[in-house]
Amino acid sequence: MRNGFNKVIPVWLGGLAIVIAGCMNMDDKDSGPTQNPGSMSSVCGHKWEMRLLRINGQAIPVDQPQEFTFLCNSDGESMGKSGINTYRGAMQVTANGQILWDTDSFASTKMAGPPQLMEQETQYLRALSGTRQAFVKSGGGRLILRDVPGDIYIEYIKAGS
Repeated sequence: MRNGFNKVIPVWLGGLAIVIAGCMNMDDKDSGPTQNPGSMSSVCGHKWEMRLLRINGQAIPVDQPQEFTFLCNSDGESMGKSGINTYRGAMQVTANGQILWDTDSFASTKMAGPPQLMEQETQYLRALSGTRQAFVKSGGGRLILRDVPGDIYIEYIKAGS
């Protein structure tokens, strides 16, 4: 019995040593995509194209998501396309990723389009104005704007990605 037990222990200890060594060598690059609070520098200065819009936990189908964009500059001027129209406004992103919208500055052009596209645009603009947090993930390749409880969730990729 004792000889069989001695053979099992070294295999078990060897496996444990491999697991511990692997964990000790893990760094952010190996641990998969990370999500970090956004900042003015990580959010602004890039053009973002929408990839996903969720409202109240439900994905909202969008016919041409590349026509829904977001960009801002270091002064907090935001702008983009909302499907048919363009919008602009002012905002700030704090160091911990909180979005502060200046709702009085928000404006949109008023061109009309097919009812389905107009409804998608209305949903997008309402969702965008309801966001309160910004996160950047995938090494800065994705932007997430959301409200605190997660009922509104807009995910973008960098244009040209």
